[in-house]
Amino acid sequence: MLVRLRNYLSANALQENTEANLKPVPAAMPAWSQSDYKLSPRACELPTCGNTEGNLLRCPACQAVYYCVESSNLEKAREAYVKEEQALEEIRTSNNESLFDLGVGYFWDINHTRDYMRARHDMVNTLLEVFGGPGGREETVEEALGHLLDMLRLSRGDGMRVRDTVPGLYIRLGEEQAAYDFMKWYAINHEEDWSDETRTYLDINNADIFEDPLDIWVVGPSISLAHVAAVLLIKVRILLDLQAAQSARRALRGSIPAEIIELIRSYLVISGRIVKSRPDILLRSVEDLANLIQRIKGQVRRLYESINRNNPHFWNLIQEERFSGTEEVPAPVLSEADLLKMRHALKRDNLASWAETRGAFDVIQSLGADFDRLTE
Repeated sequence: MLVRLRNYLSANALQENTEANLKPVPAAMPAWSQSDYKLSPRACELPTCGNTEGNLLRCPACQAVYYCVESSNLEKAREAYVKEEQALEEIRTSNNESLFDLGVGYFWDINHTRDYMRARHDMVNTLLEVFGGPGGREETVEEALGHLLDMLRLSRGDGMRVRDTVPGLYIRLGEEQAAYDFMKWYAINHEEDWSDETRTYLDINNADIFEDPLDIWVVGPSISLAHVAAVLLIKVRILLDLQAAQSARRALRGSIPAEIIELIRSYLVISGRIVKSRPDILLRSVEDLANLIQRIKGQVRRLYESINRNNPHFWNLIQEERFSGTEEVPAPVLSEADLLKMRHALKRDNLASWAETRGAFDVIQSLGADFDRLTE
């Protein structure tokens, strides 16, 4: 009996499987003839790249794959940096100390270290050029920032001015407060010997980011354009979020405080943390917000005018806009080589953070129109 039942079930199962196999293939399950598989075009084999345009170089080892020139340049820059690092690691003092431990703070002043610092800086610059441009990769920005901060730890005197690049990277990561604290320290201590180990270093935390701009950012005596532009961008980001919060407060009259905070945060246009993390600001009345907005607008204008006085071509340089043939270049006239060098530095230090802030260039265009009317 059991044998016959087993045979019956097996026969039915076979019939069901056969019928299922004879059913047409559903439209949701395309046949192999409809496969999306196809040959891919020549592309950079670096996993983080995949570029299919520009100059692609055949791998000299396997002769089977290609890499783009930019990725190849980055690979070479990394190799040069690692080579210099390994060379320094082999140098030991009489007490078997590493230069990386012994020379913290004044690394640049020790023999044999400058080639390493230059190679590391070149690697960071190449990294940002290849993968860290506007809309680039977050991990690239984080890596570059980590290298630059460590270079400042090693060499507080900062002979290569890596401090100019740091604030923009902080801003791109939504760390406006860290950027502001960093720049304020340099502004306050601009006349001090930064390599003096008896002095504190980069020890400003949670400075008032809504305060009026420091005189050194507005009137000098010496202006760091990269820092002033970064301070200006922070103020612009605050302004844009305050205006969004003001619009939200108008739309949310009558809501309870907890609802207001969360809803207003959803209105904010900037991914940073300054306004978003300040419920005391988000809960202000429309009138109070209007007063704060006017105050920040005044700060934005002063910083913008400071940049224009010190370099009228700043915005053209970082956006690669060509000068008109009739435009007069203020003295001292820069050579083409100096202009290219300045353009490269300003783009590296400022362009990406501005380009990644939605609405920032619109604010500057509006200020530019007002500035032109006032100076005619």
